[in-house]
Amino acid sequence: MNFRFGTVSLERFHTLDSRLQLVAEKVLALGVLDFAIIWGHRNKEEQDKALLEGKSRVPWPKGKHNSYPSKAMDLGPFINGELSWNKLHCCVLAGLVLTIAKQEGVKVRWGGNWDMDGEPITDQDFQDLVHFELVEE
Repeated sequence: MNFRFGTVSLERFHTLDSRLQLVAEKVLALGVLDFAIIWGHRNKEEQDKALLEGKSRVPWPKGKHNSYPSKAMDLGPFINGELSWNKLHCCVLAGLVLTIAKQEGVKVRWGGNWDMDGEPITDQDFQDLVHFELVEE
């Protein structure tokens, strides 16, 4: 299938660090799973709201979404034309993102495996299965 970013996803795409842009483009080009870019850069108001709603644990300006360009992206799988928050759908998308990132030499941390120990989901209390961030060394 030929997937492409919609208008809102494209706007958010342009706020991403070029390494995240590369990964997102290549995952979409696979044609395996459609997805939307839910967040790239977040301003102070958006970050404060995410923190208040429990969608983030990091206050402004310490979040990777708060830099410009953004060092983090949130990607939501699109299933049958609808954004899906289903854990399995998010995990499939995460597998694609992590695989492409590794192939491209882009070190990425996923919100389903914060400590990057190879044990996703079960060994952490904060799940952010749509979140991917650059790991700077």
